[in-house]
Amino acid sequence: MLKTSLKALAAVAALAAVSPASAATYTYTMTNNDVLTIDNVLNTATFKGATINASMKSADFSKFIGGATPTFTAVLSALDGTRLINGQWLTDNPLNATTTHPQKLIMSGSSVNLWAWWGNPIQGGDYVTTIKNYSAVPEPGMVGLLGASVLGLAFARRRKAVAA
Repeated sequence: MLKTSLKALAAVAALAAVSPASAATYTYTMTNNDVLTIDNVLNTATFKGATINASMKSADFSKFIGGATPTFTAVLSALDGTRLINGQWLTDNPLNATTTHPQKLIMSGSSVNLWAWWGNPIQGGDYVTTIKNYSAVPEPGMVGLLGASVLGLAFARRRKAVAA
C-alpha cells in the first residue's frame, strides 16, 4: 500500500512539473549562465548573472504561462538594478520609457531581450541572451491540493482493503 501511495505521489508530482499553467515561478538558465526568474503571482521578475542584476515589475507577468521556448512580451512598470558594460556597473536609464522606448522583457523562442537603456548618459542598450534550460515551480496551494488528493487516495485504498 505504501509503495502504491508513493507511486501515486510521484505520478502527481510529475504531472505538476509538466503543467506550466499551474506554476507560480518560472526559472530560465541562459547559455551564459544568467538566471531569469518570473513569478506570475507576484508579477515580478529578476535577471541575475555575472553581468546583470536586475529586478522588474509588470502586470503582464500575470499572463505568463512559461514553457521551454516562450513567446511573450511584458511592458515593465519598474526596472531596477545594474548591468556591467565596458567594465562599469550601470543603472537602467528610463529615457523615453513613456514614449518611444518603453522598457520591456521580450521572449521569442529561445531568445530573451531586456529592452532598456543603461547608464546616464546612455552607455548601452538591450540585454540579449539565449535560453539554455527551463523549470517551473508549482504554487504552494497546488502542491497542497495534490498532496491532499494523494492522501485521500491512500485512505480510500486502505478502507477498501480493511473492508475486504
